[in-house]
Amino acid sequence: MVLMSANANGQPAAPSYPAVADIEIAGQVLMVTDLERSLRFYQRGLGLVVGTKLPGNPGPGATIITRAASRTPFLLLRQQTEDEGRLSPVQPGNSLNRLMLVVADSDAVAARLDGEGYTHTPINDRKIFFVSDPDGYRLEIMQRSSKH
Repeated sequence: MVLMSANANGQPAAPSYPAVADIEIAGQVLMVTDLERSLRFYQRGLGLVVGTKLPGNPGPGATIITRAASRTPFLLLRQQTEDEGRLSPVQPGNSLNRLMLVVADSDAVAARLDGEGYTHTPINDRKIFFVSDPDGYRLEIMQRSSKH
C-alpha cells in the first residue's frame, strides 16, 4: 500500500518512493475444516468452479477455486490437517474480517444461496448482503455498480 499526502490543492502528492504499477492479489487462501463441505458452498452456493486440485504432501491437499468466466485463481481452499488444527485452529475474525465479492446480480446470488439452504443477511434495502461459509468466514456480497 502506498500512503500519499495531499498537496496544497487537495490533490494526492506523489509518493516519496517508487510505487509498484502493476500488482494484484492472486487469490486468498482459506484453511477449512472440511474441504468437501466448503467446495459445496463455493460451487453450489456461489457458482464458482474448481480450477485445480492440488495433492497433499502429505495430507489432504487443496483446491483452487476460479470464476467461471475467467478461470483465473480466486480462492485456494486448503484442508486443515489434524496437526495444524491443534497448532492453529481456524479462527476467522481474528485477522480476517471478511472477503468482499462484487457480482453482477446480488438478488440472483442471494436466491441461489437460499435455494442451497444457506442463510444470508441483507443490509437495509441496498444490493449488499452478508453470508458465512461453512467454516465461519464472512463474505460481503455486493452488486456491481451500474456506473462501471
